[in-house]
Amino acid sequence: MKKIYLPLALAATLALGACSSDNVVDNGGSNPIDLSKGGFVKMSLNLPTDNNRGSRATLDDGLDNEYGIKNAYLVLFEGKDEHNKENEATFKGAYELKNSDFSNFEAVGDDPNHVTITKRIAFANGTKPQSGRKLFALVVLNNNGLFTVDATKHELTFASNVTPGEYATTKNFVNFSKAIASTSANGTTPFASNVATNGIFMTNAPLSTQPGGATDPGAIKTLADVTDNIYTTEAEAKSKPAAEIYVERAVAKVTVHSGNGTLEANKDKAASKISYKLYNWAVDNTNKKSYIVRQYDNNWNKLYSDKAADANKYRFVWSSPVNPNATNDNKLYRTAFAQDPEYATTTANADNYNRIASNASMSTAFGNSTAFGDEHPQYCNENTFQVTAQNQDQTTRVVLGVQMSEPGKDTYGADLYTINGNKEVVYTKATLAERLKNILLNEPAVKTWIKTHTTYSFDIAFDNTTAGATTITKATFKDNTTAAGAPDEKLESFTPEQLNKALPNIVRYKGGVAYYAVRIKHFGDSDTPWNVAGQGVKAGVNSLIYPSATGTNIDWFLGRYGVVRNNWYDISVNKIQTLGDATIPAFTNDPDDVLENYISVSINVLSWSKHTQDAEL
Repeated sequence: MKKIYLPLALAATLALGACSSDNVVDNGGSNPIDLSKGGFVKMSLNLPTDNNRGSRATLDDGLDNEYGIKNAYLVLFEGKDEHNKENEATFKGAYELKNSDFSNFEAVGDDPNHVTITKRIAFANGTKPQSGRKLFALVVLNNNGLFTVDATKHELTFASNVTPGEYATTKNFVNFSKAIASTSANGTTPFASNVATNGIFMTNAPLSTQPGGATDPGAIKTLADVTDNIYTTEAEAKSKPAAEIYVERAVAKVTVHSGNGTLEANKDKAASKISYKLYNWAVDNTNKKSYIVRQYDNNWNKLYSDKAADANKYRFVWSSPVNPNATNDNKLYRTAFAQDPEYATTTANADNYNRIASNASMSTAFGNSTAFGDEHPQYCNENTFQVTAQNQDQTTRVVLGVQMSEPGKDTYGADLYTINGNKEVVYTKATLAERLKNILLNEPAVKTWIKTHTTYSFDIAFDNTTAGATTITKATFKDNTTAAGAPDEKLESFTPEQLNKALPNIVRYKGGVAYYAVRIKHFGDSDTPWNVAGQGVKAGVNSLIYPSATGTNIDWFLGRYGVVRNNWYDISVNKIQTLGDATIPAFTNDPDDVLENYISVSINVLSWSKHTQDAEL
């Protein structure tokens, strides 16, 4: 089990000041509690760990600091005692849970990821809940400086990098949840600005009241109803059941595993093998904005794919409960998708994404890393879209830098070249020069020069030292028999037109590094099977690449690509079939799936969650 790092004990009694004798709440039909004297609310906080299993993805512990709690806040809302009315619940107060509040340890068995809180509360504004109203709780862990809380008035104020939207005028839960946090100038997600120091921002997870998978799921709830978990005394609270709260991280996590192998090149040559190894990587095209709380569309529960197996038919909700020991009426199930602030956008706007420029060096990219494996993750905001927008320029991707050896050798670091876009034949500078020499030997001036210079060497020079398109600027034949002290006998009076005609469109792979873009799949092939033959898939727009049914199951491929918070996308390269791009691959508005792939990868999705994906390059 993963250790939880708290600046406080795992469970405790938390005290808040009371303000008014008018604060009364009807707790489950028992005697009303006068909050002016302090009411004790008991909550059981469940961190997103491997004990909350489901069938949709594999769960994994992750790193220790991904579970650390640096600070904690309780945000209370008051709403109607009616089903599915939590969005209308109004803000009642926010309370910081300080270190000193966690002073009394309460044993919770052998599960260190389960935090029980017994907190004394009172409304600061002196108003009492109306008859028939309920109290709902949202827990925020590791606020990363996105808001502050007034300890006296219990008011919550967002930081400058958070846009409150409609919450500024109407303080209810739905508007609070849709406050938008923006990334910093360097592209860092505000929810994980410094994980070791600040932890990862977490809030309540939207959960379903019925299982998905093979069955039509139920309603969705995010807030925890704590009305029946408020007691007059601390002793009574500790002896009673707690309100269960399940939190999730507000970021997606990506890791890449190092790998190596060989690919075929120069198939007409004896030295046909090229070895490769992963060189560097970065997460690219990440969303600049994200909601404070995950947004889930209840209409997704009705969507299904009759192309998927029965067990995965209703893919948006897991089939195994997060609380398997609860009664059937109280079991809750993980939801598997989200809407981000750009979800309804059908045409990509580059200003909405953190992107690596196609002509930039990978070394200057935010997040560029040469470290691989589970110990070296990168975090980003969730990024989702409709099927009609499931295009390469709207999809978060991983750019992989893969270093290639010289053909037929196992040494790395030399520049490599291709000609006229033919990636099946790869040259070094020496073999490129040899090809140019053989072409120039047919020039009349060269034929005349060679008659008197039978022993010679040949060399070429380029116009730049950057990756990408390059031009040979000079070709030199040099006599190797010139006497010591005598002037070199050279022939290099070739025009640029001659050289360009001989070897047009040369592309240089600096240091032998080729780049590949791997778009991250969320549901992937198991839940959204993409069958080229069976579904009549053909090149074109999304309606051709992702043919849809009609009626309730129209969105067969919704969520096939994208990244969702609290999901871990782990990428392993299985096979590379051909050379990639010499520079960062450019963005296009083509559909995410292509009919021909050059890299095979596995994306493993875990909830933590970790996603594994296969791709062929």
